[in-house]
Amino acid sequence: MESVSAALPTVSVYSTPTRVLGAVVLAICAALALNLIMAGTPSSIWHFLPWLLFVAWGMFVLLWRPCLLVRPDGLTVRNILREHTIPFSELRSLRVIHTLTLDTTAGRITSWGAPGAGKTGPQFARTGAAKLPSLPRTQSIIQTQWDVWERNNSLMMHDAETSSQLSPASQPGQLGKVSSRWNVLIVVVGVFLLVLGVISTLS
Repeated sequence: MESVSAALPTVSVYSTPTRVLGAVVLAICAALALNLIMAGTPSSIWHFLPWLLFVAWGMFVLLWRPCLLVRPDGLTVRNILREHTIPFSELRSLRVIHTLTLDTTAGRITSWGAPGAGKTGPQFARTGAAKLPSLPRTQSIIQTQWDVWERNNSLMMHDAETSSQLSPASQPGQLGKVSSRWNVLIVVVGVFLLVLGVISTLS
C-alpha cells in the first residue's frame, strides 16, 4: 500500500538584507523614542513621538512585513498592503529573476518580499562534474514543497477514486481558489499614526 509523503513545514522566505535594514531602523526609532520619553518635556514628546511611531510603523510595513510563506498546501504572498493566498492546485508556473513572479489561474502575482536570483543571475553549483546552474533559493524551496504536494495529491486522488468506486457517496473534496485581500489593519494603523502626527504638529 502506498503511503502519503510527509508534508514539509511552513517556510518563511524573505530578503535578509532588507530585514536587517528594517531591524536597524526600528532599533534607532525605539532608542530615540525612549530617550524622548525619559529626557523630553511633555510638549516635545507630544510633537515628536507620533512621528517616530509613524516612521517605525512605515519601516515595519515596507522592510519587515513583505515575505513569502511556503505552506504544505500552497503559498501566501505577503506584500506591503495586500496578501494573496495561492493553493498549489491554482499555481501554473513561477519565475525567479530579480523578483518572484507567480502565474496562477487568477492572473500574475509578484512577491515583493521573496529574494530573487540577484543581479548576476543564477549561480553555478560548486559540486558535481556538470557545473550546472543551481536554482535560486526561493525557487528551490517552492519547487520542493510543490513536488511533495503533487505526490501527496496524486496518492490522495487515487485513494479517493478507489473508495468512491466502493462507496459512491465518498468523493474528493474541492480544491481551493486564489484569494487576494487588502490588509485593513495595516492601513488603519498607518492612517491613525499619520493623523496623530499632523494633529501634534498643528497643535
